[in-house]
Amino acid sequence: MTGSLGAQMKPRLWYGWVVLAVVFVVMATLIGARNSLGFFFKEMAGEFGWSRAELSAAYSAGMIAQGLASPLAGWMGDRWNLRWTISAGALATGAALLLGYFIQSLWQLYLMYALLSAGFAMATYVPQVHILSNWFHKRRGLAMGISTSAQGFATVLTLALPSLLGVFGWRGSYAALALFVIFFAFPLAAGLLRNDPEEKDTVPDAPFLAIEERMALAAQRTIPLPMEAPAPPGVRERILSMRFFLLAGIYGLGAFTFIGAVVHLVPHATDQGFTLREAGFIFFLWGAFIMAGNLASCVSDRIGRTPTYLTGAALGAGAAIVLGLFTAETNPVQLYGAAAVSGFALGLIRPTISALAADHFEGPGFGKMNGAVMVVFSAFGALGAWATGALYDAQGSYLGAFLLMASLFALGGLLALALGRLKPVEGE
Repeated sequence: MTGSLGAQMKPRLWYGWVVLAVVFVVMATLIGARNSLGFFFKEMAGEFGWSRAELSAAYSAGMIAQGLASPLAGWMGDRWNLRWTISAGALATGAALLLGYFIQSLWQLYLMYALLSAGFAMATYVPQVHILSNWFHKRRGLAMGISTSAQGFATVLTLALPSLLGVFGWRGSYAALALFVIFFAFPLAAGLLRNDPEEKDTVPDAPFLAIEERMALAAQRTIPLPMEAPAPPGVRERILSMRFFLLAGIYGLGAFTFIGAVVHLVPHATDQGFTLREAGFIFFLWGAFIMAGNLASCVSDRIGRTPTYLTGAALGAGAAIVLGLFTAETNPVQLYGAAAVSGFALGLIRPTISALAADHFEGPGFGKMNGAVMVVFSAFGALGAWATGALYDAQGSYLGAFLLMASLFALGGLLALALGRLKPVEGE
């Protein structure tokens, strides 16, 4: 025991950093692959004659499937193993991408995105929050910010898509993405992830703790809880609480705005005269600032989750209005700037919401709670992808859709204020 405690005192490389790095890379790979739909829009529409609403509904079908699979992912994380849940999800995502090579009809595109997103649910946000909450307690905001910045870094992958489409076409590009996921993300997760610090003979937050704190945490693993300790509220009781309602609302509104932008930012740019490559750079810029916002979100560990969320919501609402008002006659700098601010705002919000979920529902059954709230996220994300396309088809522009997004940012801020009045679980 002395040797193991000594290793805990001065770890050369705390394994929590390895887990965080693997989660980041797996998420970036899978997010980049799934969020590539906007790059395929015009080629697929040209070949099959599908409308924007019909194409974006594929992403909606995927979000519905993600919502249905999220409770299963949460249950698997609680009852089975987070490492193998994430690995299985990565493998399923890659297998589903292969179906893209064979698409001949709209329902096949929907099926591909449904299967892809079911695997995505098992590999990303549900187990991500769970596994990192096991490794990080005091610096949870930092861990969530770094891991969620994968959604911004994922746009680096999409930078290659215009060239990939030019060489292989859209079918070959789907096959290339599939092989990348199967032979890179899957073995990385299967080989290196670990569920919790005990598997590596360490404790949560080890680099941030004094020697005495590490020793105390290590000793606690051998001390059973007293029999008279009160049982935590059941999953059903927590789902029916006002706390869950507010958190689910924040998740849902954030999903609508984020997925609406993911699917339609590139088509919006090309509608205004930008080439696909230029639109791809705008998408990359948006993603880069998402990453910057994700990393900046660690400030929530110091100033609080609510102020951090409100800052992101205010920036997001303003950027959405500017994006909606942009036309081909407007200075192009306006679109670049609005995309950057939009990305930074969403980057602040997403990991802050994940940290809020862990703050308010950590403990036994957290996987199920996280899966349940992701059902709401997925449903609103599905609506965001489809409704943004439908509003475009009805109005001939994205103005109404972006103004709607601005109002949803504001509503999310009100819900965050209400949730901020409730003490986290640990404080109750």
